[in-house]
Amino acid sequence: MTRLTAATAAAVCAVLIATVALPVHPARAQHPGQLWDALVPRLKAQLASKPDPEVALRLALVYAHDGALMDWWHTLKQIDQMIGGDGHREEVARRASVHAAGDVRRDPHDLLARYELAFASWFTEHDHHTALEELREITRQEPRNAINHGYLGYVYADRNDTKNTIAQWEEGVRLDPNNNAIRYLLGMAYSRVGRTRDAAVQFALAYRDRTVYNYVTRGEQP
Repeated sequence: MTRLTAATAAAVCAVLIATVALPVHPARAQHPGQLWDALVPRLKAQLASKPDPEVALRLALVYAHDGALMDWWHTLKQIDQMIGGDGHREEVARRASVHAAGDVRRDPHDLLARYELAFASWFTEHDHHTALEELREITRQEPRNAINHGYLGYVYADRNDTKNTIAQWEEGVRLDPNNNAIRYLLGMAYSRVGRTRDAAVQFALAYRDRTVYNYVTRGEQP
């Protein structure tokens, strides 16, 4: 599984994750410390036996949590085909928010439900308040997951909160120095506040990753 930070998806284009706005009813909650990638074989087997957007969404969220960007990207395209295009996203996003909020109320430690609620609120409903609330709690429960900090930083960036954006992405890089996508985002944030030398260092390190480099220089999608 090729791994990149899930925050890259937001930097590449919001459409990569807009399609996560689908209802999901997890068979079991995913709690802090559990290995999410253990779900992948079972979910893929379910999809192979019967295409189901709810199962595909669960798989996409597992990839998002684990930072498997290319797998995430292809799963989201599969979901979009299942629901008949982006014209259905707003309707299912509203249902997703309601279902996920209920799951979170029943089990505050259900991180999979919190991911769903955050993404549906952020990318389709444009509800930054809910997205921030959920991602802060996700990060509090899993403080050593660099990808969580990547997502939280990008919501702050959407709100033009540069100080908190930089703080989250710096923490992401500290936790995972090989996370070149977060490094690229951090370089962009440094550039916006005039820290050109720091930005240059981050860009140089990020461009070692050919996926990041090819997107920035050629616009190539994963």
